[in-house]
Amino acid sequence: MAETKTAKAGVGFGIGRQGGSTVIEVRPHHDTIPALKGAQVCFELLNGISQDQAKRIIEVLNENVIGLLVVTTADGKTVATAG
Repeated sequence: MAETKTAKAGVGFGIGRQGGSTVIEVRPHHDTIPALKGAQVCFELLNGISQDQAKRIIEVLNENVIGLLVVTTADGKTVATAG
């Protein structure tokens, strides 16, 4: 089994737009995860989700999620992410 390395970052969440879709943006507090350098992580919401619903989702995430973990193998490939 390949050796793995775990990198962590504290995160917050915000609402954004990508294409025509509303997305939840993962906003790391610091640039501490090398595997994510230059990348933006977003969750695309279902069509029909209102701005109020999206704000409630953001509130729940910001109150309950404290960080993002990225697990990479020794060769630098990402094998799992969790938040």
